[in-house]
Amino acid sequence: MKFRKINSDYVIKMDKGDDLVKEITKLCESENIRGGYFTGIGAISSVKLGWFNPKEKVYETKDIEEYLEITSLVGNVGRLSNGDVLVHNHITLSDRNFNIVGGHLFEGKISLAAEIFLRDLGEELEKSQDPEFHLNFLKL
Repeated sequence: MKFRKINSDYVIKMDKGDDLVKEITKLCESENIRGGYFTGIGAISSVKLGWFNPKEKVYETKDIEEYLEITSLVGNVGRLSNGDVLVHNHITLSDRNFNIVGGHLFEGKISLAAEIFLRDLGEELEKSQDPEFHLNFLKL
């Protein structure tokens, strides 16, 4: 992964083999980004997607092992009360037949490249666990 900082924005290029979620997390740790949001496009493979089942209060997951285009990547960055970075992102992907799949992105390896734009808000966005669903949401 390579990046360039322009004011409060980060222009990020990920390369083949980079793990998208891990690289964004590492960047936020090293640059001390405490709150922000991002968007991106690119190509990915070895993906683990999730769909949250509100009745069961668990993520149902699906692993996909094929080349996919990232048609939309959106997410935000916050911090847990212990200071750890928490990246929350959703992704929409297209296969060679133009079928679309999407959901919460747990992990995914870049297969060609990804271009991501991240905005550092300059303030901490704290996330805390929701008592009903046991997910970490923004604490405003």
